[in-house]
Amino acid sequence: MRTVVVVLSLFLAFQCAQAQKSSAPVLLSIDEKGFDALRAESKGKVLVLNVWATWCKPCVEEFADLVKLEKAYSKEGLDVVFVAIDDDARAKQKVMAFLRKMSAASPSYIKETDNDEVFINALNPQWSGVLPATFIYNRKGELVKMKVEESTFLEFEQLIKPLLQK
Repeated sequence: MRTVVVVLSLFLAFQCAQAQKSSAPVLLSIDEKGFDALRAESKGKVLVLNVWATWCKPCVEEFADLVKLEKAYSKEGLDVVFVAIDDDARAKQKVMAFLRKMSAASPSYIKETDNDEVFINALNPQWSGVLPATFIYNRKGELVKMKVEESTFLEFEQLIKPLLQK
């Protein structure tokens, strides 16, 4: 009987792991009011919030490095969150297709508001709206770095490692 329970437990654990690996990305809508809740949810963790668009070549080029960063450091307390600002008629389909292609497991959002200025100011009044934009918050939820340029895995890693050790 014990052997059956152990084998069944192992089988179920394997099935859960496979389901998580093959699960499709989730894309939620976010407006300017959602950022406070997003930051609050990540308190106690280091948050890397990346604002991007499918039409932004530097955004697309750095995306894989952010996915790699999340996979490498999530167990140490890193949250990577993506916010797409695509807003044409097929925006959700384009973003979902890209997320699947990149195997993005991180929470992903798409801008819901039409007022770009309010959206930008909700993230950071000093941000001009240039993409890609990455906001890095410490475990207390305080903004420690705003990067408004394409970055590499190593550059992101240098920024988050000291924050993860605190």
